[in-house]
This record gives sequence, C-alpha cells and structure tokens, in this order.
Amino acid sequence: MNCSKEAKLKLSALEHPTHAASILFRQSFDSPIPDYPKHFVLTLNDSGSELLLGYVHFTKDSNIYLGGGMCVNTRALKRLPHHIRRLLSAKGGIAYYMLLESVKSLNDCDAIFGYVGHPGAYRIDLTVGFKQTEYPHLIVYWCNKQLSELQQKKLIEKANDVGPF
Repeated sequence: MNCSKEAKLKLSALEHPTHAASILFRQSFDSPIPDYPKHFVLTLNDSGSELLLGYVHFTKDSNIYLGGGMCVNTRALKRLPHHIRRLLSAKGGIAYYMLLESVKSLNDCDAIFGYVGHPGAYRIDLTVGFKQTEYPHLIVYWCNKQLSELQQKKLIEKANDVGPF
C-alpha cells in the first residue's frame, strides 16, 4: 500500500462494527463479532481511503467494562510502508496503542476487566496498566483510583462470576 506523509492513525469508538472489523474478527476467532457495543477500530486514513489495522470490543456491565476480542490485521501491517510501521512502532505497536487509547476513553466506569490467555496479549495488557487478579486469566485496570479494597474485591468477584469473556 502506498501512503502519503499525511497518513493518520485514527481510533474510533463505534456502536456497530464495520464490515471489515467483522471479517477480521471472524478470521481471528472463528466466530461472529459481538452485535452489541462498544467496538473500537484502529484505522490508517490517507487521501480518503481507510485501512483497518485492529479491533477490540468492550461490554459495559453497570460500573465495569469487560474487554476482549482484540485482533490485529497482520496482513495489512505487512503491506504498510516503512514510515507508517515506524510510526506504529513508536506508539508501541497496534495492539498496545489501540488498547491504551481505548481504555483511556472508557471514563464512565470504575474498572475495566480483561480475560486473557495469550502470553503476548498479557504482556501488552500489563504494559498498558492492567493488574493480575487472584483469578487465572482475569486482569483489571482501575479507572476509579478512590475505591476501597473491599469495593475492588466486589468488582473483581463480579467480573469473575461472568466466566471467560
């Protein structure tokens, strides 16, 4: 793909997934994309064209979000010119940048939970600021830093009760 020097990365929060995100999700997980909000897509925009680079999903459950379904369009990444790959690398990579920016935008909750089993994804999650809970695979990002230990424990139990998500 040829990209101009004006090419821009854009993270968009969507109520409904794009067709391209649906295809990427199916290719990554062999299942349909969730049909409920909140969807985030990272695109490269250049001269009126848009290339999907990644996708992640968050489900709101009262005062928490459950996050998952992150996927990176590795085929698109391989086609990008060197200066765009350098830009992405400077931002920590597609998965890191997409997760960091989406988590920062979810400011209407006390915590964001992830259920992660992939070692690479786990490292990225920890770098973004997620913390391991006492439950295997369940991680948490505390948005509300004022919660007591008891309040945190209740939210962890609430997310754990959901099971894998």
